[in-house]
Amino acid sequence: NEFFSQNKEWMYMNTNHEFHLMQLADSFFPSGMFSMSGGLESLVKHGKIKTDRDVLKFIRHQIHFQLAPCDCIVLSETMVAAQNKDILKIINIDNRFFSMKLIKEIRNASVRSGQQMLNCIMYMLSPNNKNKFVRKFQNKIESKQAVGTYPVCLGIAAHCLQISRQSAVRMMLYSYSISVIGAALRLGIIQHLNSQWILMQLAEDINTLSKTMTRKSISDIWQLTPFTDILQMAHEHDDSRMFIT
Repeated sequence: NEFFSQNKEWMYMNTNHEFHLMQLADSFFPSGMFSMSGGLESLVKHGKIKTDRDVLKFIRHQIHFQLAPCDCIVLSETMVAAQNKDILKIINIDNRFFSMKLIKEIRNASVRSGQQMLNCIMYMLSPNNKNKFVRKFQNKIESKQAVGTYPVCLGIAAHCLQISRQSAVRMMLYSYSISVIGAALRLGIIQHLNSQWILMQLAEDINTLSKTMTRKSISDIWQLTPFTDILQMAHEHDDSRMFIT
């Protein structure tokens, strides 16, 4: 009882952060990320992915060669800049990330999801300094100084909800994995039991990367997924599509 009395505030805050972590990672959260296949639909259409092991290999490849060295570092560095209230650095990070996305539908989807994320956070937070910071960045988007990409807006949201950088990176990698696995389910490649097996195989990758990527700086970002990029370009021109990307 004495321990609980002395640490009640800390314990409440820790539980609250855990709740927000689950909230942002849930497909129920209306960011739109779960309407994307991350390039999987195009690879399935071209016969490159057929089994659960193919799906696992694809997710791992995208995580290690795109999300971790690019999206996750952008997320982490945005959180640092938000902590320092450095809006100019966030604008620079946002524009740099946007310029690296060579595929039009990927850029557009990232911006739509990012801005939806900010709208949700504005609605969730009561008017305070953090709410004002979100609004300040929204003003930069409206004045065309920033675009509002998803990892940047997620970084701002995670900062406002006091989620740690490691947890935020894990959340991003998990959410991406779930969106691709969900797409594989709807495309009829795998079943629900296969999806849980895939997640188990990805657990160590996600936990390890969440620790290493938070030690990187914005000058370290890179990405290299040329084959997926080419098929995603083809996806832009498909007449029939189940997913945005």
